[in-house]
Amino acid sequence: MRVSLEVLTGAWSLSFADIDFLKVKAAGSRLGLAVQLKFFAANGYFTTAAAEAPDDAVSYLAEQLGVSKADLCRYDFSGRSGRRHCAEI
Repeated sequence: MRVSLEVLTGAWSLSFADIDFLKVKAAGSRLGLAVQLKFFAANGYFTTAAAEAPDDAVSYLAEQLGVSKADLCRYDFSGRSGRRHCAEI
């Protein structure tokens, strides 16, 4: 699913507070946590799989964080860390 530039910048941009929250987390989990954070803000619920997040949005978040999109493959949305991250959000 394609996401417009307006939606990307409006709903999927990380604030300075978001970046401060993310930078204290393990590097390998930052993208997954960012996806959870912004997905929840945009949709009102947490995703249980990376495939639910628009690919354009994931790319945009990875670019903002300076990480590889491949980092998301290692994030377990329904695992212990994923559940803990949802509770923190």
